[in-house]
Amino acid sequence: MIGTASRRKTFFSAGKEGISIKIPTILFGAATLGVAACDTVPPTAAPGGPVASVTVTTANKAPHGAYLVDGSGRALYVLEGTRGAPGTERCGEDCRAVWPSLMAVNTPVGGPAIDASALTARPAYGGSQVTYSGWPLYYCVRDTAPGDTTGQHVQDKWGMWHLVSP
Repeated sequence: MIGTASRRKTFFSAGKEGISIKIPTILFGAATLGVAACDTVPPTAAPGGPVASVTVTTANKAPHGAYLVDGSGRALYVLEGTRGAPGTERCGEDCRAVWPSLMAVNTPVGGPAIDASALTARPAYGGSQVTYSGWPLYYCVRDTAPGDTTGQHVQDKWGMWHLVSP
């Protein structure tokens, strides 16, 4: 029925025990699904290439709760099924035009609520992509300001994207 479709509120929680999915139900308008995908809008300004010092910390926003952000407050996302070394190949050049990778020159630094041992920078895309508990981290180009979370729950041709809970 239009206007009463059920949508799951999912975000990944990366703890020492691995990743768990939290799935409460939220009602929303079915039309929202058609415009939610990050690749339905032309890309806007995206984060630049690798930087020498990358900080990963947290933000808190209803209804998502705490989620990972970079040092400037931009939300970070994971693509379902990309945990571990082979996962990055699912997001090729066309995908990274919409979902830019968080790239670093040096080992990333964790903010106060981040398990620093879960942060790594592994070889990917000709540089070093930041991962959290083995999950490659990405931005959504539609997130143009700190606090934007337009990439949450996006299902596109590469898969389902989620914010990451610390």
